[in-house]
Amino acid sequence: MAKKAAQSVTSLGATKRAGGRKPIPYNTRALLWARAAGRCQYTGCNRSLIGDLLSGSPNANLAAIAHIVADSERGPRGDAVLSPKLAVAVENLMLVCDVHHRIIDSHDRVADHPASRLMEMKRLHEERVEIVTGVAEDHGCHAVRFAARIGDNESPVGKGMIQSSLSPDRYVVAGGWIDLDVVNLDLPDHDPAFWAIHLRNLRRGFTEKVRGRMERSEIERLAVFGLAPIPLLFELGRLISDISNAEVRQLLRDPKGWSWAENSRPVRYTVSEPAGSGRLVALKLEISASIHDDRLAFLGAVPVWSITAVGAHNDIMRRREDLAEFAKVFRGTLDAIKSKHGEDVEVHIFPAAPVSAAIEAGRSWQPKAHPPLVIYDQNRTLGGFVQAHAIKQEV
Repeated sequence: MAKKAAQSVTSLGATKRAGGRKPIPYNTRALLWARAAGRCQYTGCNRSLIGDLLSGSPNANLAAIAHIVADSERGPRGDAVLSPKLAVAVENLMLVCDVHHRIIDSHDRVADHPASRLMEMKRLHEERVEIVTGVAEDHGCHAVRFAARIGDNESPVGKGMIQSSLSPDRYVVAGGWIDLDVVNLDLPDHDPAFWAIHLRNLRRGFTEKVRGRMERSEIERLAVFGLAPIPLLFELGRLISDISNAEVRQLLRDPKGWSWAENSRPVRYTVSEPAGSGRLVALKLEISASIHDDRLAFLGAVPVWSITAVGAHNDIMRRREDLAEFAKVFRGTLDAIKSKHGEDVEVHIFPAAPVSAAIEAGRSWQPKAHPPLVIYDQNRTLGGFVQAHAIKQEV
């Protein structure tokens, strides 16, 4: 059976229990609280129970210590052999909130909570605590969140998935959330003012929230999470280009989250070089999907380069090595375009690319080494690609 921690007013120590059953020793209670990090171990809850404990008020303390196998064979999940053996074993105890304590031991819910299920909840919770608390102190980072409306869809970048994706290698330091979000700007992407306003707000926010803090050595490491129209992500990449200690993440669709799926198949890129010459060239980024040359016809007869991911699809960027390789290929392609078409060439970018690739592309561009970029956005309302942003040396 379970015993509510509220019965102990002054400590976590043992209390006498009804029916002459063994009290749970103080050391066992303390160990359980430590392993649970003072939070409910029922999957999906994670409620903090420490505040109630420290209040000193038994009426306010909703923490409970529940038995997985009851300490009586007549109790929930009780067993004639295991119940007395595991009565005060920490491996058989769960720290839970009052609500889930009642659910676990409720007569009509016991069948839904076999010992195997509760043991799995306990194991997963304690493993998560071990991982999170095991991150080295010097592995902290600042998390940059940038979200803007994509068409008719809002694109929030939630903190929960970010925290999960960083563990166990990184954690967000206190005061380390940097929000560049502009999701509340009620302006459709076909409005002529859309790009200018968003770009201005992004630059201003970056200068105020990132650049100045970097110059004051308040930020050592960045983790970048972007979910916005591609031209804006190019600009975000350009803004962080001189910050060497920055990692760009990709939002995966399956399983959904910002964690890399390093066991995925590596992406292979190919570069297509046209035979013609000219001072204006097109560069297709066919990473998520293919782009037919007919969609570029409004440019006229210009040379069309392409960087293509073999088997392109919208969830292809799954490994950090694939993103690093894309950045390398993109830089190399810009160098090749400049070498073939001359110092004054202008590159018009037509992207079908993951958000992380857009950021890395902007980050890879170097004003003194690479030609100016004109970035287009696919706009259904306007019937095709429209010029959205230009990256030049004077920007």
